[in-house]
Amino acid sequence: MRVFYDTEFLDDGRTIDLISIGMVAEDGRELYAVSAEVDQAAVRRHGWLMANVWPSLPIVRNLPGQRGLDRLDLAHPDVRPRAQIARLVEQFILATPDPQLWAYYSAYDHVAYAQLFGPMSDLPAGLPMQTDDLVTEAKRLGLTPADLPQQADGHHNALADARHNVVMARYLDSIATKRRR
Repeated sequence: MRVFYDTEFLDDGRTIDLISIGMVAEDGRELYAVSAEVDQAAVRRHGWLMANVWPSLPIVRNLPGQRGLDRLDLAHPDVRPRAQIARLVEQFILATPDPQLWAYYSAYDHVAYAQLFGPMSDLPAGLPMQTDDLVTEAKRLGLTPADLPQQADGHHNALADARHNVVMARYLDSIATKRRR
C-alpha cells in the first residue's frame, strides 16, 4: 500500500533539519507532525521558509505592542520532539501492509524522513529504504510536472502537500490505466 508524504525542512547545504512531515496512506490514515526542535532562529533568517512554510505552522503570534518574535506553539498537539515524531512515523508506516513511500521530488524528503532515525543504517526494520518519485513516474508516462494537477492551496504545509501527492498519484494511475487498454 502506498504512503504519500511530504516534508518541510531547513537545508543549509550540509544538513537537512526537519521542520514538518505529513503522511497520507491509501487507506485514508493521516499523520502530521512539526518538530519542536527545529532551529527557529535559522528558519527566521531564511526568507523563503519564512514566506512559504512558517505561516502554515502552529505558531504563537505576539500581540501588538509585545516584544519578541512569533514562535512555534510548543503546546500545540502537532508540535513534538523528533524522537516522538520518529516513533509516530515508524508506527504509521508499520501499520501499512507492504508500505511503499511516494513523494514529489522525493530526494530531500527521503533524507529528512530517514534522518529521523539517525544514519541510514539505523532505519528500523520494515521501513522503506527508498522513496518512489511522482515526477519520475510522470516522466515515465511522457508527462512533465506542469502536466500534473495543480494544488489550489496549502502549498508548503506538509500534510496539505501529502494530500495533493495522492491527487497527483491518482491522476498518474488513470493515465497509466488508459494506456494499458
